[in-house]
Amino acid sequence: MLAKEEEFIARFAARASHASQVQSRVKKIAKIERIEIPAEQRSIKFEFAEPPRSGDDVVRIEALGKTWPRPDGGEKSVFGGITGTIRRQEKIAVVGVNGAGKSTFLKVLAGQAEPTAGSLTLGANVFPGYFSQHAMDILDPRKTVLDTVQDAMPQAHLGTLRNLCAAFLFQGDDIYKKIDCLSGGEKSRVVLATMLVQPINLLILDEPTNHLDIQSRETLLAALQNFSGTVVLVSHDRHFLRCLVNRVFEIDHGQMRIYDGHYEYYLEKSGREHQAA
Repeated sequence: MLAKEEEFIARFAARASHASQVQSRVKKIAKIERIEIPAEQRSIKFEFAEPPRSGDDVVRIEALGKTWPRPDGGEKSVFGGITGTIRRQEKIAVVGVNGAGKSTFLKVLAGQAEPTAGSLTLGANVFPGYFSQHAMDILDPRKTVLDTVQDAMPQAHLGTLRNLCAAFLFQGDDIYKKIDCLSGGEKSRVVLATMLVQPINLLILDEPTNHLDIQSRETLLAALQNFSGTVVLVSHDRHFLRCLVNRVFEIDHGQMRIYDGHYEYYLEKSGREHQAA
């Protein structure tokens, strides 16, 4: 209808005999709110490279404990006495209330923090990769997206690098954006891109869906579901957990309870079903 009215206006705008009809149509279409149909949404399309096979026991944890120093000189116990084994191809959610020590546990698991007590031993041929909001902070703000990805793939050709950047929605001149000009979601995608090209078979992810839009979350979820390595993650995204994990580690009052089942099994056995409804 709009196209027909605009065509009439264009044809008869210069004719005095049609002036009133032209004006009437101009006023009519000026009152119509135009809704632009958005271009088809771009989405991240990627899958993790086939990782090297690790040993069946990926991580062995024995009486693990962690304390942080207090400002008054004392110590705050985060967790203690944690014992268990993470096995190959498991997808584990680490859950607990805010402040329970979930992120600290992942840091110890990733070698970013030293345990205060006990031991944590990586199995044979295990190559961990760690994603956190802190990982976004250590990106070099002066470098471009292309520079950052190239640092992770120094031997790759420009075409390969461009394809990888494009898979993470950095297309055309976007690859020359400086890191300090990126949004939180864009920084997350850069970090995930640099992890993608590494031979990682143990992914340790602290809130990987923060700052990602719904479509990007779904694509990341699909990639993790198909990932043939081992995943340990913290996430508040219950949909993500329901669709991904097959084991749950709950940190509660400094202790860890292990649930050998999916997220729904954990909710049922722990009595937290009503809290997640």
